Amino acid sequence: MTITRTTKGRDSNLAATNIPLGTTITVTEIPQFGATTSATSTTLAGTLANSTATANLTLPIGTGTAVVLMAQATFNLQLAGLDLPTFNGEKFVQVKVGATMGGSSTLTYISESGREVPANEVGPLVYAKLEGSGVRR
Repeated sequence: MTITRTTKGRDSNLAATNIPLGTTITVTEIPQFGATTSATSTTLAGTLANSTATANLTLPIGTGTAVVLMAQATFNLQLAGLDLPTFNGEKFVQVKVGATMGGSSTLTYISESGREVPANEVGPLVYAKLEGSGVRR
C-alpha cells in the first residue's frame, strides 16, 4: 500500500495491491505540533492487482510543520479467499496492512482471540500460502 498527497494538501491518494476491493483505509495525520487527525478513505476500487482510494485530510502545507501520514487497512482472510494454518494453536482471521508515506508496507495477522502477530514472527508455511494466493508481505 502506498500513500501520496495532492499539491492542494487535502486529499491523500492511496494505492493498494492484493487488498480486497471494497475495503476502506484509515489515514492518520500526526503533525509535529497540534492534534492528530484521522479520516476514512473511499472504498478501494479497480482490480485486486491495482486498486485506489482517496481520503480527505487538511494537511498543514507551507507552515514548516512536519507531518507523518500513516494508512491502515484491515480485512477478513475469508473475504480474501485465504485459509491460513493455525499459529501457536490460534487461527488467523484478519490481516492488517499498514504504511507510512514514503515507507514500506507492514503486515500483521490477527487471530480469533484478537492477538496481533507481525508477519516476521510467522513461519514459512503461512508465507507459502500467502505467496500462492498473490498476497505479498
